[in-house]
Amino acid sequence: MKSESKSQTLHKLAAAYEAKELRVRPEYQRGTVWKLPQKQGLIDSLLKGYQIPLIYVHLEQRPNNYTGGIEITAWLVDGQQRLAAIVGFLNGEFALPDPRKAKANSVLPPSVSQVPSWAGQTYDTLAVEDRNRLRDRELLVVEMVADNPNEVRDLFIRLQAGTPLTAQEKRDAWPGDFTNFVIRHAGKPGHSQSHPKPFFNICKKAKALSVDDGSHYVDGLADTRKFFAGLAMTIICRQRAGVDFVDLKGSTINDFYIANLVLDAADQAVVRVESVLDIAPQLPNWNRLQAGRSLSFQWAFHFAVLIDSLVQGSFASGWKARVIETFLDFKAKVAEAQVHYRKNRESLPHHERFGRLLSGSGSDTADIIRVRHAFLLAEVYPKLELRQLDQHRLFDPLEKEVIWNRDRGMCQCPSCERTDRLVPFAEATVHHVEEHSAGGQTVLGNGVLVCPQCHSNRFEMQRLTGHFQAYLERIYAKSPGTGVVGPIPIGESDSLLAGQMEEGNENGRERPGRSHIRIVVDWGALDVDREKETLEEPQASATVVKLIAELIKEFGEAMTSQLREIPVLRYPLSDKPEEAFVNLQTGKTFSYIPVPGTDLFFCPQSSSAEKVRRLSELFGR
Repeated sequence: MKSESKSQTLHKLAAAYEAKELRVRPEYQRGTVWKLPQKQGLIDSLLKGYQIPLIYVHLEQRPNNYTGGIEITAWLVDGQQRLAAIVGFLNGEFALPDPRKAKANSVLPPSVSQVPSWAGQTYDTLAVEDRNRLRDRELLVVEMVADNPNEVRDLFIRLQAGTPLTAQEKRDAWPGDFTNFVIRHAGKPGHSQSHPKPFFNICKKAKALSVDDGSHYVDGLADTRKFFAGLAMTIICRQRAGVDFVDLKGSTINDFYIANLVLDAADQAVVRVESVLDIAPQLPNWNRLQAGRSLSFQWAFHFAVLIDSLVQGSFASGWKARVIETFLDFKAKVAEAQVHYRKNRESLPHHERFGRLLSGSGSDTADIIRVRHAFLLAEVYPKLELRQLDQHRLFDPLEKEVIWNRDRGMCQCPSCERTDRLVPFAEATVHHVEEHSAGGQTVLGNGVLVCPQCHSNRFEMQRLTGHFQAYLERIYAKSPGTGVVGPIPIGESDSLLAGQMEEGNENGRERPGRSHIRIVVDWGALDVDREKETLEEPQASATVVKLIAELIKEFGEAMTSQLREIPVLRYPLSDKPEEAFVNLQTGKTFSYIPVPGTDLFFCPQSSSAEKVRRLSELFGR
């Protein structure tokens, strides 16, 4: 077989491919189709002048019996997806990505000076110089002539038979400072820059993997590097833009690698990451954390973020002696709740609001990570007994995060003009209800979440002082001194229910005039800015249904999900009542009532006294 390297312009190759003059033979195609980000990445690389892989073409020669001449057919051996992406862009099938329009929870876009001129453009809207430069770009093509077609097949197999790489191993091969930063601190066997930090001794190690085409060894630190890349990305984004969490999906981590090809060692965001790695192993009782069962990467992530928040705060050092024991106590309670769920199918708060969310679809998204961490903070914060070094200052990042979770991410100014009064964490401002100048302290009970626009109106903030104070009094009435409540309210209202009742029958059909219950809902104890409310309908079942509807209306999908798993009276809510509410003794279905505003049903079968007892158990948890 003879081969020769040639340069061909991008426009000429695209025209030949589109006209089917550069033909595709099915045996040389792997059945893979590039997704949009891969196509966009190729065009971006071409515009940046990066070299792309060679394109291989087989020039098949055949005699023409009629003319007596030699006909040549050009077969594309390797490069179909690249040429298809190029032709698609030239035909206006897609636009290039614009990092300035990064979606929520993704990595931060670069500064305006770093955004290329072609960002967000289609081929037709490219600047003339960019369009011409792309069309005239020279691509390297290897043209092959072979007497035996098996030689071409052999080459194709060799081109495609490289050792498969994991996503992290591919990142390890990328150039740039962030790549070296991850390898240096998390470790990579045999790498010259590898100096792993002791922090990672608490993390589990990966095992060798197998793939379809043979055994493929993955070094024991590959998953550790991926974990650290996500942790470092989170802390750096917290420092640079004040966001709390970002998605930890592979595509988001890839974007962050590319956006941080240059990483200054003196950058405060970088120093902040290294501080967590260095301080954590020096904490008292570190040996307990290291000697116990290795932490999953999700657990290690939440521990590291907690340490980062504490280090950033202005707290007396007493927390250092308590944080590991407090964290391990929380971890033990999650494990107990998970065991309880497996045995009883009953979802206690530590399972529902943390353990259940550690795995499954969406567990690596910012929204789910935020829910987990909010619950951890709600449980851990009061037990750390933090003492502020200076009461007259801004709220610390950890306090700000607790207040943001407590106030459900909503501006507490009733006249706020934002949609649903929602405030992203990065924009959140904590207002001192009693102002600094008047001696107000920087404590949770004196701070409310407001948006920057409302906070800038000092007159309005002062006018609302009484409103804010009443709100905080309702919030902390049930738990003075802390008042930290997670985003899902079940479990904080042991006095939620108060009732006077007469018993009805077991099928939930109350005797007219004799049976009802009264439910007093202390919304403040559930972190909701509503006045205490009394629910009392003529029948006990109607009262309970009204309570359920109000809870779902207030807390949405989080509450719906819980009440579909946790028994409400004897059964959880269900959208299939004929199957879910069956009397095992008779085989017949109990009566059921629709829950307004949902597609769910409630089974009321029990006496009024039994309803109060069971509901008290439910909310007593």
